[in-house]
Amino acid sequence: MVFEELEHTADIRMRITAPDLSSLFAESGFALARTLYGDYPRETPAVSFPLQADGKDPEELIVNFLSELLFLTETEYLVPQKFTLTVGPSVSGTVQGVLFDRQKHAGGTGVKGISYSGLSLTKTETGYELIIIFDI
Repeated sequence: MVFEELEHTADIRMRITAPDLSSLFAESGFALARTLYGDYPRETPAVSFPLQADGKDPEELIVNFLSELLFLTETEYLVPQKFTLTVGPSVSGTVQGVLFDRQKHAGGTGVKGISYSGLSLTKTETGYELIIIFDI
């Protein structure tokens, strides 16, 4: 696992690490999905949706990306299984997944939004580290 939940008084705070930005964005998507759906099973994707987000800096870019993913989970009942992303000045690509099934995916916590509070995206010796809060 390359993401972990950290202590927070009211929301869900995560530390996510990855060797490159594309992987960091994908792992942040899985961290959001695990928050929403609990420890759900990995399955063969049945649906695919385009993802596109812009931002004036990497921090705004990841918040906008996760906000777009949160929107897809709510409007399309998407449970992410795979990300194919290109990250530069913007992020674009696809998220593949399955449709929500209460028997498999009901173990999580509702997320209202992605917070800028306490947001930290840093380059490390081994890649990147993101600290982010999901508002619940």
